[in-house]
Amino acid sequence: MAAKTQAVPVERKAAGNENGAKSKINNLYELFKKELKSAYSEETQLVEALPEIAQAADNEDLEQAINEHLEQTKKHVSRLEKIFERLGISKNEVEKCMNMESLIEGGRKVVQEIDRGAVRDSALIVGAQKIEHHEIAIYGSLCELADVLGEDRIGDLLGRTLEEEEDADKLLTDIAKDVNDEAYELTQQEESVS
Repeated sequence: MAAKTQAVPVERKAAGNENGAKSKINNLYELFKKELKSAYSEETQLVEALPEIAQAADNEDLEQAINEHLEQTKKHVSRLEKIFERLGISKNEVEKCMNMESLIEGGRKVVQEIDRGAVRDSALIVGAQKIEHHEIAIYGSLCELADVLGEDRIGDLLGRTLEEEEDADKLLTDIAKDVNDEAYELTQQEESVS
């Protein structure tokens, strides 16, 4: 993170003109707000998608990890709503994040294309870690922007979410060790039968 500097007041105004058309991002504060909205969209999309992914898991540890992360994700949404309130951002300004939509759709394809079992669980973990890495990148950047803009309390909230995303990624890696071993054994058995 950047060294602490004294915050310079930044004019906080909505990105848009009097006709409601979107305007270009002209300062760091507008970028910060845009990325907060993106994070909010992503988290709300995950709240909708995670129950389906959890049900598709065969491994109990994986299912439990996804369900626990669903509860954390709901807290992430709540934190972002507090930040929105503090910054005067309306939830109505949030557009659907197509990056997250694509990642979630990848998980749905896994469920459709791979039979229930260890191989599907391995694929679900890959997809879940893609999502976690995406979120880690976003929250890491948001923490840095909050620091530069002198938004310490917001930075603290974002930092908590970043830590939870990193912990979720580590847990998925731990679960993957057993799941991938099981998937490999099944693959070896199928090859020996062929």
